[in-house]
Amino acid sequence: MIPAGSRRSCALDMALVKAEFPPPDDGSLYLNTGSCGRKSHRVLTAIAESWQRFNNNPTYWTFYNEEHLTEARRVAAEVIGGSPDNLLLTQNSTQGLQLVMQTFLLNPGDEFVTTTHEHGSVRTIARYLEETRGIVVRHHKFEPHAGSDALCAGILKLISPKTRLVEVSEVDSFTGWRPNLKPLSQRLKALGVPLLVDGAHAPGQARLSVSDYPIWVGSGHKWLGAPNGVGFLHIKPLYAEQLKPSWLGDRYYGEFDNPLMRFEFQGTADVGRFTGLTAACKLALDLGLEAIADRQNQLLQYARTKLAAFSSTVIRTPDVTGETTGILTVTFNADHIKVKDLKEWLWEQHRIWVQPDFYFGDPGYGMRLSLHYSLNESDIDKLVAALSQVIA
Repeated sequence: MIPAGSRRSCALDMALVKAEFPPPDDGSLYLNTGSCGRKSHRVLTAIAESWQRFNNNPTYWTFYNEEHLTEARRVAAEVIGGSPDNLLLTQNSTQGLQLVMQTFLLNPGDEFVTTTHEHGSVRTIARYLEETRGIVVRHHKFEPHAGSDALCAGILKLISPKTRLVEVSEVDSFTGWRPNLKPLSQRLKALGVPLLVDGAHAPGQARLSVSDYPIWVGSGHKWLGAPNGVGFLHIKPLYAEQLKPSWLGDRYYGEFDNPLMRFEFQGTADVGRFTGLTAACKLALDLGLEAIADRQNQLLQYARTKLAAFSSTVIRTPDVTGETTGILTVTFNADHIKVKDLKEWLWEQHRIWVQPDFYFGDPGYGMRLSLHYSLNESDIDKLVAALSQVIA
């Protein structure tokens, strides 16, 4: 992503945004892009048109023609700041995590270093490998407000001669904090320890540079607004050569210009999603990744100010230049709330959908808001007006 202080202020083409993201036809307000993003008009159109075309000869398009795969890989690499030659198209971040973790954590005693703020997929895979292979998992417990240096130092303290893999999120899925991981990546490189960066929330939020990391995974169905079932694994050749499949398709032993593609063929799949991925990437590039980041930061600061006006608000997301995204997490004092479950109440009474704050205390009294660039200030005002009915 763009280093702090180096980004130019850009204006987002709001006319294009409104055309691509009309309001939901049921009158609801969607504030949970961090779980699954709404799809743009051009993505929906691309999927429909491609399947109409593919349906003339579905065998050819599904098994023989790879043009849509090649184009999707090319434009996705441009969005994430990587190389098409190092990019494997996956179904989601979880699939990439599983492939990498099962490759590098093989034997009893192999150590896996991670943090207490990782997605449930990381915790689940790590637990399975603990129970079935006898690996050792070491967690660094961190507080986002402590800053990037503290995060990196805490992880490095857990490194030992038995460490086989380190994993950390590029964007904290609980708070939206985006720490500076470059010093950690450089230090681990010197130690010869591979770093796996979980960038599930990164694509579509700002300009990325995944080539800075040895191994990076991401999802296309969140902020990028690509179809469900598209994700990314960007991996340097040194580590790509070591990958061991956690699944096998009939073309695994085939001949490919890019050997990573052998992992992409897992049997009959929905190939139309790749045309949707291409459309989502091109929309992000047309709008400008810097402009998207600037607009989401405007919405973030607006929401932060509005929600801070409630006396019981605790804002979990650090406000550090260059380390913010479109996510804002807030928790309210339970004694000041008239309902037991904010998410349920907001949806049932106001048709506003939010993600609970699952990490800090009782999730019924907190929210993780996704402030996607397709929203506007009036949407935040609607949320605040609803909250004022139940928060003292």
